Amino acid sequence: MKKTIMYLSLAICMLAVAFSVSTVTVNAASNTKLMTNYLKAYKNKKYKKAKSYLNKMKKSDKDTSLKKMSKKQKKAYLKVVKKYSKNLNIMYGDYLWGYYLADLNKDKKAELLIQYGSCEADVRTYVYTFKKGKAKKVAMTYSGHTGYVAYPGKGVVQVWGHMGCCGVSVLTMKGNKLSSKNYGGQDINKSGDDYILPSNYLYSHIKYDAHYNRSLDLSDLK
Repeated sequence: MKKTIMYLSLAICMLAVAFSVSTVTVNAASNTKLMTNYLKAYKNKKYKKAKSYLNKMKKSDKDTSLKKMSKKQKKAYLKVVKKYSKNLNIMYGDYLWGYYLADLNKDKKAELLIQYGSCEADVRTYVYTFKKGKAKKVAMTYSGHTGYVAYPGKGVVQVWGHMGCCGVSVLTMKGNKLSSKNYGGQDINKSGDDYILPSNYLYSHIKYDAHYNRSLDLSDLK
């Protein structure tokens, strides 16, 4: 009887996890078309219309390419993340701001984005891809005041904002080259409008406890 209860509990837990992962995947995928429409409206400065697309987006902080990673790819990325995570203390020099997983080259497998630096003025994002069984560094781009939003099948949306100004672009990769397509921005200091920006940022994998101590979540790479 005890074994039956134990197996039943385990099965329920497994179903709950599977449902959670499936929901995240479906939500992220369904947001792609809405994001395309949002970017088009935002570029044309049709902010009311752009906001309507944002309001329809389902909550998701992961890219669908996450589930396509092999064990070897996860292991390779884990090794890279551990190298950058030696310093999580924001008080001393360069430290890890977070790592992100998103498909930039449209092969349905995630690239690894490492955000690293000492402050907003020098923080940069290092991009790695998985090639020939290894994590290969592709490029580096500065990313002060920048967050990343999932855009499955298209790349990743970069959202930048600082002191009343903001901008939206899409980061993609072809071969070993990164490309960024600009979709415009706002200066609310002049217009008095609200920011019309996506808020469902990719998971940074940085966690804080009750005392604001930082820790790193490596579960997506195991």
